[in-house]
Amino acid sequence: MADVPCPKGLDAAGRVLWRRISRAYELRADELTVLEQASRSADTIARLDAALVGAPLTVPGSAGQLREHPLIAEVRQQRVLIARLLHQLRLPEADDLARLHAGERSTKARKAARARWGEPSGA
Repeated sequence: MADVPCPKGLDAAGRVLWRRISRAYELRADELTVLEQASRSADTIARLDAALVGAPLTVPGSAGQLREHPLIAEVRQQRVLIARLLHQLRLPEADDLARLHAGERSTKARKAARARWGEPSGA
């Protein structure tokens, strides 16, 4: 399988996600676009997590009341986004991934995933 180069501008977390998935599966161009967005979201999550290290969980609101730190909500939204993007790829389950890493080809994993979801194998 050809190694698909990482998109420009990805940081460490995004590159790790990109490499893990792009090396394990043969993805179509549209799937690579979804993977790129998920990888960029992984980078955003890593930056937000780093910004929250040592930060208080609450901050004063406009009226002086305590409210949740705004970065917490953004991290939560980014985690929902990355989950949706990865779900959109419809990759095989973890047990299929373990077998793939044990030596099976990614085309077999893709066919198994398509069979599981009732899609034609040529889609």
